Amino acid sequence: MEITQLIDKLHQQIPVFSELMKALRASEVTAWLVGGCVRDLLLGRQCSDIDVVSVEDPSDWARSWAKGRGHWFWLDQQRRQSRILLPQGISFDFAPLRASVIEADLSARDFTINAMAVPTGEPGKLLDPLNGITDLHNCCLKVCSDDTFSDDPLRILKGARHAAVLNFTFEKNSLNAMADHASLITVVAAERVRDELFLMLNVRDSYNALQPLFQTGVLSALFGSPAQEWVPQRHRKYHQYIYDRSEDLCQRHQTPVTAALLKHQKLFLLAVLLWAYAPARYQSNYRKLRLSREQQRVLRALRCEIAEEWFAKTDQLTTERLLALAVEQLNPCGLQRLFYWGWCAGRISEEQIIALLEAYWSLEKEGRIPHLLDGHVMAQFVDKHKIATYQHQIKLEELEGKIDGPKGALNWMKTHLPIDKI
Repeated sequence: MEITQLIDKLHQQIPVFSELMKALRASEVTAWLVGGCVRDLLLGRQCSDIDVVSVEDPSDWARSWAKGRGHWFWLDQQRRQSRILLPQGISFDFAPLRASVIEADLSARDFTINAMAVPTGEPGKLLDPLNGITDLHNCCLKVCSDDTFSDDPLRILKGARHAAVLNFTFEKNSLNAMADHASLITVVAAERVRDELFLMLNVRDSYNALQPLFQTGVLSALFGSPAQEWVPQRHRKYHQYIYDRSEDLCQRHQTPVTAALLKHQKLFLLAVLLWAYAPARYQSNYRKLRLSREQQRVLRALRCEIAEEWFAKTDQLTTERLLALAVEQLNPCGLQRLFYWGWCAGRISEEQIIALLEAYWSLEKEGRIPHLLDGHVMAQFVDKHKIATYQHQIKLEELEGKIDGPKGALNWMKTHLPIDKI
């Protein structure tokens, strides 16, 4: 398919793209579509992030065009890079050329498959100074120059992400360059490393990314030497198993709770990698990645396996509240632990996992299942410092089938507290 036909297809996919191209042609801005959007067009992939470069600083033009259409903001004001985010989830990124001419700008990019451009004034023309189209057809990742990784070491991980997402492989010289520059990855901001890791892991087969990172010493630079039992091929199988189980259930049961869990899939897959790679340094390694407090809580909780006795007991529970209480026992991060150690690990049936997830999601309030007797009621009979202890015990008795409802809770207290009235 010719580039003109591909651009026409993009017009159909993104109607507002037609407005942008028309406005650019009508203006005096000399601009090109570049990078990932051109690559994805040529691959026939869905394109939602459009990159535009121009001879002049396009920031004022982009800010003006965005009015009434979307939200304009700076990505990097010093480099005059900005973004327009549209309500449909489409984004347009704008930047001036990083060199005097477009060919030099493309040659200073990361990989040849990202070093192609289409002039907005001539949408039928493809600029490809480094023959990226051939590498694209060969599913090959090739650096644009000897300075690719020294100019920006994060490109090492970006390349690995392309390898995973596109199912591409590195050509030999580029792989050697990764090995030569592996130590530079440690100077990259932890947030940038984290984001690239999440993107490369959150695909079904991350082997094309992790194997070259392991082979070139990049993983060692990031996380230290691997454990003796680390085998990339074995990790590949387990990664795919976890990914498939997660995707399968969440696709068949598209509910608020499965949607929330699917957002944590990248954490599940990171946990799989870090535990397999160096279990003794599991916690210290994820702390390097500048994760949010919530993400760290989830990763810490995921290392606590669920006992087989817990699964056996839940088979006997019949009411929604009892199922929810059983999940609450797994806190902190009970839902995530259940999904990871129960469903993803293949230890629970589909019917049971859905019943447990939905029960907890339905009844949970502020991170816990409401007590049969709230604090105001309990404060009439016990010291305030003991309220939580008694409320916890009542829930345990519920799970054992010894208490049923608020009245049963009051009767239980009557036999366990030295008082005359309750």
